[in-house]
Amino acid sequence: MNFRKPARGAAILLVPFLLAARPAAAQTAQTGNVFNPNISVIGNALGIAGHNAVDNQPSLQLRESEIGLQAIIDPYARADFFVTFGSQTGDVGIEEGYITFLTVPGDFLVKVGKLKGAFGKVNTEHLHVRLFADTPLVMTNLLGGDDGIDDAGISVSRLIPMPSEIFLEATAQLFQGTSANLFEAHTRNDVEPLFHLKAYRDLSEAANLELGGSWTRANNLEGPGFHTALTGIDATFRWKPLRQGLYKSVLVRGEWMHSERETAAGATVRAEGWYLLGQYQLGRRWYVGYRHDESDHADNAALHDRGDSAILTVWPSEFSQLRAQLRRNRYERLDGPVTATELLVQLQFVIGAHGAHPF
Repeated sequence: MNFRKPARGAAILLVPFLLAARPAAAQTAQTGNVFNPNISVIGNALGIAGHNAVDNQPSLQLRESEIGLQAIIDPYARADFFVTFGSQTGDVGIEEGYITFLTVPGDFLVKVGKLKGAFGKVNTEHLHVRLFADTPLVMTNLLGGDDGIDDAGISVSRLIPMPSEIFLEATAQLFQGTSANLFEAHTRNDVEPLFHLKAYRDLSEAANLELGGSWTRANNLEGPGFHTALTGIDATFRWKPLRQGLYKSVLVRGEWMHSERETAAGATVRAEGWYLLGQYQLGRRWYVGYRHDESDHADNAALHDRGDSAILTVWPSEFSQLRAQLRRNRYERLDGPVTATELLVQLQFVIGAHGAHPF
């Protein structure tokens, strides 16, 4: 008997069903990813050569690994979570994790969760976004370290209509009142209010200027009833010509901070500090910069640290970054000044879809 003809006929009859099943399978695969957030991983490797008796970091370290989980929740909100792993075993935390409500009446933007405090510029940035491999002295001395103001709370911001093409944004935040090495809440009433006002204006087709002012106050580490008030001013100038924007640009940024810290001795320590950064783009992937730091100590304004850094940054691609920073810091201590000269080499890389951070 010949079974070839029936078999061939059955195969022909199955073709329409197979073609119909392929789009259905593809659609199932696509819809299966709809409920998954965008996932990214950023690595921040750091090598240090030289001697520093004050800030004695390891010669080689994976300084931070950041896992980002970002997704739209519904038409009214989105969520952003950033989990960080430090260089030490067990050093895991939530750098930021918050929900953003996008359609609040009155054109307000509301965030709830763990947030970076809107104090100045560097405090709002994640480590991998900063234009240098270390942390400016003013943030280390007056804001407690790399993380600065970083706490659970709520943030409300709104654009205020202004004439002459000026964009004005006001932000009010309320935090629990606990930030590492800076603030400590002992009761539910020890909350931290923070206010930030930012103005932005295009000076020309190629240049713009941003000015900001910040203020916050919370219970410090001295104990219940002792507070620290912080005031900050920041300014950023950017130049990026339209025709040469891929190859030429200039950025100049400066921040000034003032701290008033109440102590158990009854005195209020008034300290201040600042940094000034300049960056010039040499080519499409090459940047050179210089930063100068000055800062008092928050607990003893008579001690004043200074620092200078020369920075070279190259982007091999949009997903990796290599930076070399030669820095020389002069730390003042009670037993005399300490000078440290170091070379920092930083390698950063990203895999996955990592959303853009605020401009």
